[in-house]
Order: sequence, then C-alpha cells, then structure tokens
Amino acid sequence: MGDIVIVNLNLDLIAFEDEIGKIILKNVPNIRTVCSRTGEITGEERLPPNEVIVDLFSGIGYFSLPIARFSKPSKIYAIDINPVAILYLQKNIQLNKVDGKIEVILGDCRTVVKKLGKISDRVIMGYLPDTKKFLDTAFSVLKEKGGIIHYHDIFKEEELWDKPIEILTKSAGKNGYVLEKILEKVIVKSYAPKVFHVVVDAKFRKK
Repeated sequence: MGDIVIVNLNLDLIAFEDEIGKIILKNVPNIRTVCSRTGEITGEERLPPNEVIVDLFSGIGYFSLPIARFSKPSKIYAIDINPVAILYLQKNIQLNKVDGKIEVILGDCRTVVKKLGKISDRVIMGYLPDTKKFLDTAFSVLKEKGGIIHYHDIFKEEELWDKPIEILTKSAGKNGYVLEKILEKVIVKSYAPKVFHVVVDAKFRKK
C-alpha cells in the first residue's frame, strides 16, 4: 500500500512484531511505516443502526472501515495521533466509499474527546498495551446514559478474566458509571508466552 506495509503475523510471532517491523524498514526500499494488523472487533455485524461511535485509536481503519461498510452508524469519529495512519485511513475511506460515515480526526484522543463531549454510544479502544490508561478518556466521551466500550489490552493467562473485569468496574465507578453487563470476552491472539491480547465488550449505565 504505497510506502506503508501491513503485516498479519502468526500467533507465535506477535511477541517479535517490533523487531520484524525494524527489519522490514531496513531491508525494503521506499517503506516509511510498518503496521501490525490487530484482531477484529467482535460482533460488528450485529451493531444496531444509528449509533455514534468513537474509535480512539483508529490507525488505518481496522475497526472503523468494516463498521462503516457493513453496519449503519450515524457517525464514526476515527481518531489517531499518527499522521501517516490518518493519511491512509482517508484513502481507505474513499476507496470503500464511506466518506459520509466517518469523520477523521488527527490528534491525541485525550485532547480530541474534550471537544467532542459525551456523544458516543460505543467506544473502541484498539490500542496496546496499557490501554487501561485511556479508560478515563473512553468514559469522558461515552453518553451520559451509558453505552458500550470495546476494551483491548494485554493480560497474563492467570489474570483472565477477573483482572480486566476488575479494571473496568473500578474505572466505571470512578467516572460515574456502573458495569451493567459483559457482552463478550475474547482472546484475540497470543502476545507472549502465557500473555494474551484480549478484548472485553462491556455495557455500562449511569450510576
């Protein structure tokens, strides 16, 4: 894709994705950026229509594009701090003919959401690792009545599933929400020996 390479790694190579990226950059001419493809959001084909969705770490559109194509959102706000990723997201939006559904925003999501306000029915957190650091940001853009957060993060095998649920519960309470229901929890891929990239889809309501 021009001067960007998207790599879909086997599970046993995920732990070495940084090193693989450096090797590609060093040995492939005219390449500026290497992206590792992440797992898909669970259940996007079942998203209800007319939702406002905020993708805090959109990248080149791993989650936003399929939702825009196969669901009927009111609007998707796709945010990323990487200008190269934003450039290719804009190109992908045109190629997939979903211009009217996705608003692309270049910037730090922690700053951007302050301007958006509490508009979102659904927040996508496809960032790794230490995604929990951005949970306050996710709740700050979630609608007052509540909504759904797709929480991606890295956990050790012995931490599943108590630890991610504990983190979500505490963060919700801190921000004036209650964890109403765990909709789905999925191991996306192996990140290192006995360490996994997981996603927890959680529904929250106002406290």
